[in-house]
Amino acid sequence: MSSSPTDGVSARSPFARNIPIYYSFQFVRGFHFWLPIWFLFLQTQHGLSYVQIGFMEVLFGIATIMAEVPTGAIADRFGRRVALGIGALGFAGATVLFATLNFPSLILGHLFMSITRTLMSGSDDALLYDSLRQLKRTDEYERHAGRASAVATASLLAATILAGPLVSVLDFRTVIIISAAGMGLAGMLALALREPPRRESEFSDTTIDTNEQSASHVSGTAVLSEIRTGLRIALRTRPVLWAILFGGVMLATLDLPEFFIQPFVRSHGVDPAITLIEGLTYSGFMLPSFVGLMLGAIVAAPLAARLGERRALPAVLVVGVLVFLPLLVADHLAIVASFALLAACTAAVQPIAGGYINRRIPSDQRATVLSIFSLLTAVMITIVIGSSSVLVDVFDFRAGFTLAFGLLVGGGLLFWIGWRRAHLDLAD
Repeated sequence: MSSSPTDGVSARSPFARNIPIYYSFQFVRGFHFWLPIWFLFLQTQHGLSYVQIGFMEVLFGIATIMAEVPTGAIADRFGRRVALGIGALGFAGATVLFATLNFPSLILGHLFMSITRTLMSGSDDALLYDSLRQLKRTDEYERHAGRASAVATASLLAATILAGPLVSVLDFRTVIIISAAGMGLAGMLALALREPPRRESEFSDTTIDTNEQSASHVSGTAVLSEIRTGLRIALRTRPVLWAILFGGVMLATLDLPEFFIQPFVRSHGVDPAITLIEGLTYSGFMLPSFVGLMLGAIVAAPLAARLGERRALPAVLVVGVLVFLPLLVADHLAIVASFALLAACTAAVQPIAGGYINRRIPSDQRATVLSIFSLLTAVMITIVIGSSSVLVDVFDFRAGFTLAFGLLVGGGLLFWIGWRRAHLDLAD
């Protein structure tokens, strides 16, 4: 049985300090003033079409795909704390480039944002899980992961409230540059974390076969060896592979409406760049989605505890399918409510799927395997955004939403069946 949070031994452990710092890191990291306005920035300041912005996102996705697993392996090799610190500081610099360069040069800043983001992707979850494991409190993972995500969303909520009015008073570029300060502070907080053990052999509670990581030690634990070993673990552990695919298709499709929410709101006559009142109104329409993200992250752990790890993700899938339906038939600002509920579903997927995967992989390649999850999700997101952007440019928003809905239903059902069978086979 896991120790309670107030257990004397865990309370005195130096790794107990990681938990509040982790929350602080996620809170400061969440002040993305650029996020509620970036799409409008590209349309207003650079005159880009939906296809051009979609193409930029495709390049962003390709950069993520190429960097995701290598940066995860770097985190496993050199430390998750270092990866988080460098990633956050690098992202701050990339944000400045994105704001100040002109098209097409600003694509470089956008790509740099992608690469530095991958250094943090998987590293934060891996450091949290192994810190809790060192404290013998891994049963708290979903709760802390969900709450930390909610904390990050709360700060993003505050940034959203301010972004619209700030754009009306300042300008798009200045507001985006302000975001860099928060990421810089997040990088400093990350470097204050204590690196937990990263090798399965250093834990006394291991129940995972150590043959894979032993091979990595023999080869000197080089980055390429980390990648090969992580890939073998993901491919050979069938429940993990199917969970990655199932979670990935849900994240890629449920989040698609959020990609278009900024131009969707402005298409109905709400432009934050016009007046302060318009800026406040615009922020008001952005808020429900971020509230949904926060609530989804909070309910993830109770949902997994109540339904069990095998039923929680399918339950989110069913809710997501039902909430998606209004987007296919209506073109009205009122469906921002559906955007918010889809955001809640999206936020619930990551901690539920992450908890399932974390319990079935060794610490040695934890960040690498979690980066594979992020990589496959990025592949799916790239496909969905790229194809939906063309449909929106040629037809309308509903055409893009319909494509995402079809992929959610078809892909979700297919991967759920594969995951369910693999899980039951392992149980037998």
